[in-house]
Amino acid sequence: MPIGAIAVYQAVQIAAEEQSRMEVALLTSTAEAAAGEALAISSASGAVATLAAMVAANAGPTDGCSDMFRNVVRDTPQYSFAGYVSADGILQCGSADVGRDMTDGLLFPRMDVEREPMVLASGFGSISGTSVIVSAAPVYDGRTYIGFVAVSVPHSRIFGIPGSAGLEQSINIITFNANGDLLSADREFGQVEATLPVGRPLPSLVSNRQFAFTAMSAGGEQRVFAVVPIIPGAVYALGSWPREALGWMRLSPVLFPVLMLLTGLIVAFGAVNALVIRYIRKLKDNLNEFSRSRRILPLSSNRASLPQELVDIDETWSDLANHLVRDEAELENMVHEKSVLLKEVHHRVKNNLQLIASIVNLKIRRATSPEARRSLREVQMRVMSIAAVHRALYSEPTSGQVRADDLLNTVVNSTIAAGVTDERQITIEQDYAPILLYPDQAVPLLLMATEAVTNALKYMGRREDGEASLRISLEATTDTEATLRVVNTCGTPFVPREQVLGSGLGRSLIAGFATQVGGVVTTDVTEDYYDFRLVFEGSVFDPDPADHNVPELDDE
Repeated sequence: MPIGAIAVYQAVQIAAEEQSRMEVALLTSTAEAAAGEALAISSASGAVATLAAMVAANAGPTDGCSDMFRNVVRDTPQYSFAGYVSADGILQCGSADVGRDMTDGLLFPRMDVEREPMVLASGFGSISGTSVIVSAAPVYDGRTYIGFVAVSVPHSRIFGIPGSAGLEQSINIITFNANGDLLSADREFGQVEATLPVGRPLPSLVSNRQFAFTAMSAGGEQRVFAVVPIIPGAVYALGSWPREALGWMRLSPVLFPVLMLLTGLIVAFGAVNALVIRYIRKLKDNLNEFSRSRRILPLSSNRASLPQELVDIDETWSDLANHLVRDEAELENMVHEKSVLLKEVHHRVKNNLQLIASIVNLKIRRATSPEARRSLREVQMRVMSIAAVHRALYSEPTSGQVRADDLLNTVVNSTIAAGVTDERQITIEQDYAPILLYPDQAVPLLLMATEAVTNALKYMGRREDGEASLRISLEATTDTEATLRVVNTCGTPFVPREQVLGSGLGRSLIAGFATQVGGVVTTDVTEDYYDFRLVFEGSVFDPDPADHNVPELDDE
């Protein structure tokens, strides 16, 4: 892996150097491919400069100037025309058509404005009768512009110049001047546009240095372009190649190292997958299977094929899983034994309390005074309240909690049934929210409810409007807080006052039970109602019974 990465890095460096050498080669090829144009244009520009100097020396045309231009054309086969045009656009002397008006030609309007050496191309020269490259230079008499000298080179004669043949056929060559005018091309001018770079007009390529770049051509082809000055500031050559022709040369230095690196990665991944990854995946599947079904599966049927590290991991995991299964079995057995034991305890406590209630019931039957029977019945109600809690725990021993609403409904109904006669005609309403409590709160809450309902039945009366009602409710005021309410009407009492004068035991019990529940008792007494409230918060189970004993009561 590291060796492959180093090889790729070195190959990239080599490719960068190769790219630089390739650009130099492309520039050289462009210069060689444009040698014909360069030689023809340079020769014409040199001839124009010489002829312009000779005309300027004579301060204009002379009698033999036409012979001079004809001799130049005769001695240089690539020229088709040479001549001098005066400032008013008349061909004063030349190799042909002397006296012709040149004001409508391509060259005169440009020269009349710019008055500097230039090279232009014409699709049809008016004198040469074919497409030509025209090189021109202004003629001055002192500082006065008097005309210009022009030499025409037909395109058909450029590519026949020695040095312009034998180059690669994939190269497209054009020449252009500093204004971006096309001078020559190796194909029809109408086909040149498709090979030019998009977003790079020819004037933007004018530079005194050689350079190369890659761009999309107007024909939608990715090409490599090279720009070479032929006459700096005047004439330039632009060569281009399809990028595909150079792709293999650019890619080949990097290809083999990259293939080596990829091969190394594939081999390394295959080895890691065969030796590690597939076993780690199998171990994960075994863990998931254990979490679902507690089945312990081996990592491989052939442990000899596993690396020692994976064997150690599998053995450690198997030992841990076996310990966990055994611990869970022991814990489940302990929970079962505890549930059976608790169920038996609650069952026996419930039976004992019912036995006590039965004994109290016998005492009630044998009591001779109403006060004794009422007191014994109150004791019986308290015992039955405690028995109701244990009966609920016996029915559902696994949770350790009881439904306060169910217990209140049972205990309150029993208390009302024992303390209300049909002739009273009392309206009784009960509404209990489903609240779960632990026994250390449920028992004192039921005892308190029994005392509160007993007191309400003992002291309640009928209002002047005839209403006699008793409302008992348990409401969850917040997520952790609950309120027990016992509301009875006041008015004409059902039981004479002299028969219900108590010893204060009920108030003492309620105070003690409120301490056990961990709540606050408030009462609101009006002319029509007596409103008893206990506000408490549900608490977690406390196994220490020391804090839940009813305070000792003073004799009154």
